[in-house]
Amino acid sequence: MKAVPHGDEPQARSALEALQPRYEWRLRELMALRRNWYTTTKLAPELRKYGFDLDRSNIYRLVKADRPPKMPVELILALCKILKCTFEDLVVEIEPDASPAEPAARGPRPVVPDMPLLSGDFFDAEG
Repeated sequence: MKAVPHGDEPQARSALEALQPRYEWRLRELMALRRNWYTTTKLAPELRKYGFDLDRSNIYRLVKADRPPKMPVELILALCKILKCTFEDLVVEIEPDASPAEPAARGPRPVVPDMPLLSGDFFDAEG
């Protein structure tokens, strides 16, 4: 008897993924809204004040990622202090959708005539 489904089985994998919380990482948005920062270069000196000396590529991945890499809680708290926000502002939980939403229709469908637009001999070079 298995307490946790084995990860190699497709059904078990999808069941485990359904149990994991879904969230949005809003660091990039908060940088723009709270500090008017649109580049990652301004974040590095602020993080150094809190003892985090990250290189440019790590900061870029931290800001641009949909799901950030694993990071210490101290780094998250430093980001919250720098941006003057709370954890709930930085990480927003997304409720799972019961059914996938269909894309909204964009205007009326084009009208297609029943008859051909060109005559049958239009492309005939001899005619």
